[in-house]
Amino acid sequence: MAEPLDRFPLFRTSDPDELFQFGSTHLGASRIEIKNLANFEARVNLVQLKGIGIGYAATTCDLAADHGESDCIKVQFAIRGRGRIRSLNRETDLDQRQTGITPSGISTHSACQAGHARLTLRLDPKALQQKLEALLGGKPKGQLTFDSAIDMRSPHAQRLLQLVNFLTEQVNAVPPLSQVVCRELEQAVQVAFLCASQHSFSARLERDDKAPASSLVRDVEDIIESNWQSAIDIDRLAARAGVSARTLFRAFQQARGYSPMAFAKKVRLDRARDFLMSGDPSVSVTDVALQCNFSNMGHFSRDFHQAFGERPSETLQRSRRLWNFRRTMFKPAARA
Repeated sequence: MAEPLDRFPLFRTSDPDELFQFGSTHLGASRIEIKNLANFEARVNLVQLKGIGIGYAATTCDLAADHGESDCIKVQFAIRGRGRIRSLNRETDLDQRQTGITPSGISTHSACQAGHARLTLRLDPKALQQKLEALLGGKPKGQLTFDSAIDMRSPHAQRLLQLVNFLTEQVNAVPPLSQVVCRELEQAVQVAFLCASQHSFSARLERDDKAPASSLVRDVEDIIESNWQSAIDIDRLAARAGVSARTLFRAFQQARGYSPMAFAKKVRLDRARDFLMSGDPSVSVTDVALQCNFSNMGHFSRDFHQAFGERPSETLQRSRRLWNFRRTMFKPAARA
């Protein structure tokens, strides 16, 4: 299988000196130690999206490094093998059971065994703070700080990992996600991280608030339907509805059983079906998918089939047959 983000290679080497140079120049490493150099190879892939970054790193040797302060929060998932990170005098093992978090503005030490590979989620602290404020419905008092590890056995942690893996796959696909859908997935990852990690405001996120009014979901659905071609910004939706983002998510889950993003996807599929059913001979499946923010034709066809029981091409062919039939039936009779 292809490695994650192989369309975004940042660094490849089998030369230790090149690794030292790259690490100090691009990764902020002040010291690097490597052992077991037989068949040595190191690889780094990296993609920077609008709100988050995702990196993949793998090495065939034992490796340890000291890193200077970073401007982002790093969430590191072990894909295979074992690793360890240390920051603020706290050591965290990286394996299938535990994910490590390193805060921004802090020097760190990392180590890994030969054969280790990890996926790193890079999060902007300011963006996370804004997302937290939207979830809580206001600016909390105090600083947002995180525990150094996430227990991957929890449902919230599994949800986070699934979203990160899905976003990684979609970004790496050809063609990639539309910017609208990519932005919505980034928001979903940010929210999932705040729910999966333990931090200074976790208790407030877990606390139940008053049940939302029954009209809230319908009002928000109207907003989404009126702006279906734009990216769904949960913060703005919540602000317009006069509730916290957490209340908005909970209201949709209780009333509909899905999220506002899922409703936006449903609306876009409905619009795509309308376009395909129009009978316009100039319409194509590809044009309709792109117009409705589906850049991956395979996923569009799958989602469309799940929603309507037939492939987009079948809907288009059926509508054209119907359109041609109507044109024939109502064609004016020729004058004698």
